[in-house]
Amino acid sequence: MAGRGPARKGSFLYRDPGWEGKVRADRATIRSSIDPMTTRRLLLLVLFLILLSCRGKDAPAPKAAKPLTGAAKGWNVILLTVDTLRADRLGAYGYKARPNSPNVDSQLASGVTFDNAMSQRASTWPSLASVLTGLYPSGHGVNENGYGFPDDLPTLPKLLHAAGYQTGAFLSNMCQANHQGWDAFACSGGQDGKDIRRALEWAHGVDPHRPFLLWVHLFGAHPPYYNGGDGAEKMDPGYQGPLGPRKKLLDPVMTKPIALDARDVQHLDALYDAAVQGSDRISGALLQGLKDAGRLDRTVILFAADHGEELYQHNRYLYHSCSVYQTTLHVPLGLSAPGLIPAGARVPQIVELIDLLPTLLDLLGVAKPAEQHGKSLISYLEQPDGRRRSLPAFSEYGSSTIHTVLQDNWKLVHNPDGISPVCIPDAPPNHYPIAKEELYDLSRDPGEKENLAAREPARVAELSGLIQRRFAGLRNRVRQQKVPEKLQEELKSLGYVAH
Repeated sequence: MAGRGPARKGSFLYRDPGWEGKVRADRATIRSSIDPMTTRRLLLLVLFLILLSCRGKDAPAPKAAKPLTGAAKGWNVILLTVDTLRADRLGAYGYKARPNSPNVDSQLASGVTFDNAMSQRASTWPSLASVLTGLYPSGHGVNENGYGFPDDLPTLPKLLHAAGYQTGAFLSNMCQANHQGWDAFACSGGQDGKDIRRALEWAHGVDPHRPFLLWVHLFGAHPPYYNGGDGAEKMDPGYQGPLGPRKKLLDPVMTKPIALDARDVQHLDALYDAAVQGSDRISGALLQGLKDAGRLDRTVILFAADHGEELYQHNRYLYHSCSVYQTTLHVPLGLSAPGLIPAGARVPQIVELIDLLPTLLDLLGVAKPAEQHGKSLISYLEQPDGRRRSLPAFSEYGSSTIHTVLQDNWKLVHNPDGISPVCIPDAPPNHYPIAKEELYDLSRDPGEKENLAAREPARVAELSGLIQRRFAGLRNRVRQQKVPEKLQEELKSLGYVAH
């Protein structure tokens, strides 16, 4: 307004009756007698006073974020990971159909929950190796189930062990991955109850004067969903179809294949939800046992899933390792540190599982390895809000050229070589088709049903360029590893193709 000259009649500058009379009497004289520069100054002054009054007398000054780098130095660390756990089947992520996850919800609410955390591969060994190294699967070399860590690779247990930590790992999956850096290590092959007992026994016996790292990985909601017991029958009584919590009932859906109708899918959801509820009970038992033993004081707890589950939503596929979609790549993730991180905070930005290692090491004040693909999330923990723009998130697909990238609400599945993956044991050819380019607007199409690639070539080019730039120059440790025959059979029994 300052550059427009005197205001028109009726504007707020001409409310005084005497002044209005003068304007009516001699408008030309008024215009000639007022210096335009004076008018501009008056207008600026009025605007300044209005803006000043809008601030309010009691408006608090912005609160400085509490620095968290090194704030958890010497604290214990508990890493609890659950296999095949979809974020959208937890109450903490808005699921309301069934009360699936009271214990996990409570744990997530005790710290910061990440609303949009992405796995780097919808397969257990590559994904968990990314958690432990902060590297994409091509960077750590465990790019397939059955592969092992390179001997010279820095990992979370090695780094914390060197910093004086006691280290113990109790796993239900990923047993033979050349794990190193653990004082105690045991793997049950899918028996979560046994892993919980071993973990609690170990935690009871640690030296209370030294910090510890405890990793527990639960079989969780992994197919054939036996952690649900008979819960599906109670949730969905009267079902007479082909599905049940056994591989011999689930595998034929993909290998024969067998088409499922809406009633079958309803029961599949019940089978999965029952397994989620079983996983929640087991997770709650572990956390309560650690609390009763006094092992949660001065303790950072990381909760995450390795991947989700398809549940017949794409390509008539039930499981996960074939998938490139959000049903399997979007995972629950939370971090708590009582007294350091406020409870109940949410981070809406996209993050990656490779971000966990640098974040944790920053919190603990432990030096990070020189080679890191992930970024520290410390700034999100210090000030969790939606003001910063997300960085893109990426996933890989074994040793192939298939990648995905998620930027804001746009998701690209990039398969430049037109590969038809072999990812289901004994399945017919082309059992999981992936187009060369699949583009989805997740804000309108969260189920990734409408491929917009042909309509949005510029966006496809932009996102494929992000993939190329992200992986250009990164060290690649992918090499063919010999998977022992016995391990191949074990992997096949879990529904995996051992490459």
